[in-house]
Amino acid sequence: MNDKRGSLLETISPVAILAVHFILIIPVFISFDYYTPPVFFGLAVINVFVLGRVKIGAFLKIVLPLATLPVGLFFLNLFFSRTNQEEEIVRFLFAAVSRNSLRRASIIFIRTFTMIIISVSYLLLTEPQKLVNALMQQLNLSPRVGFALYVAWNIIPQFREDLRRIENTHKVRLKARRKKLAEIPATAITLLSGAIRHAERASVSMAARGIETGRSRTYLKECPWRRRDTIYLIMWMIVTAVSFALITHLGLFTFGLS
Repeated sequence: MNDKRGSLLETISPVAILAVHFILIIPVFISFDYYTPPVFFGLAVINVFVLGRVKIGAFLKIVLPLATLPVGLFFLNLFFSRTNQEEEIVRFLFAAVSRNSLRRASIIFIRTFTMIIISVSYLLLTEPQKLVNALMQQLNLSPRVGFALYVAWNIIPQFREDLRRIENTHKVRLKARRKKLAEIPATAITLLSGAIRHAERASVSMAARGIETGRSRTYLKECPWRRRDTIYLIMWMIVTAVSFALITHLGLFTFGLS
């Protein structure tokens, strides 16, 4: 997932980057107005493109499919919110649009889209393996959990290879005929059987290496918390606090979780 071009954030701890994204997403999550999400949307964009130097193409490749969620929520709240006949702007065959439903749908769209942007930004700024390594060393995550996450991540390419083999086998057996809907569960069952075998082998391998019994461990790649991580985290805490305080002072912030 990592697609950066010699960015400053490559030297920052994944835990610090994770904390910053939590700090950015919390005001958006608790707001219900037009103004708070765009402000933190802009901060997230600065973090991912200016500091992280993530390629726009890689960013849009993930964001565009996920954008269907806020679009769906927009129309769902637009047409299926409770409305008073006096507030109606326009009426369709099955639903009516009011000022209140339009406002609610717009706010939910902006808020959901901003949270997606912030979440995707983190995925592109940090590699999962580096995050797990940092969690074990900096936050004392149990090695049993950490190495289990390593195994789960490394098995994903094997799933893809298993699925490719299953599809090729079915093409030979079916003589290039398209599978019927009733035949799809067979593929899922075969893939699940392979997943169970991979899990069993990984479990035996981890037990043989003493994952469950070892306490004092060393790591191939050390990931200590450095001064630059503290500076990065404090900087974003100040920027977020000042931005949120300014929005609140101007009376633009509205609390709401709905």
